[in-house]
Amino acid sequence: MTSEARRRYLRSMTVIGIEGRKLWLAALVLAGSTLAISLPGCASKSSAGTTPSGRSASTVYGASSAEEAVRSFLDAAQAQEYSRMRRLFGTNGGPAENAWGVQEVEQRMVVLSGMLLHQAYSLRPLELGYLREDQRGFVATIIGTRYGNANIPITVVLADGRWFVEQLGVSSLVGEG
Repeated sequence: MTSEARRRYLRSMTVIGIEGRKLWLAALVLAGSTLAISLPGCASKSSAGTTPSGRSASTVYGASSAEEAVRSFLDAAQAQEYSRMRRLFGTNGGPAENAWGVQEVEQRMVVLSGMLLHQAYSLRPLELGYLREDQRGFVATIIGTRYGNANIPITVVLADGRWFVEQLGVSSLVGEG
């Protein structure tokens, strides 16, 4: 796929999140050899949280507040700490890896990290009428991505007393061709 075709396709991806599984798989296919090169060096630090079933108690998931979940996710994306991003990504059922497995979720984080690389960001709450009581919305104003500056809507969700990034609006990250 040509670079132009890739940009057109990625522009059509409005929201990437738990409900966007087919979009993620397409994005992973587009990432191609980047995944094979990037995955072997994945390592990260832990943050406080809960463990998914069958995982070591020393590996923790989620964040203690909605804002901390978003900031930690963006910081981990910038540092290319895919495992840390993975532990902050989930649904109201808990970490996404419970449903999809560690490898698949971490591959998705590789793609997202590449899209979210930035020079700086600011965060503000976003009141959305359709959010459930266990969800919060934010807008991250990201400065200096590969396509310039972007405003990214982010939805976080509460699961078992911990906050997880559930959805990111990425249409403003993919450039105009």
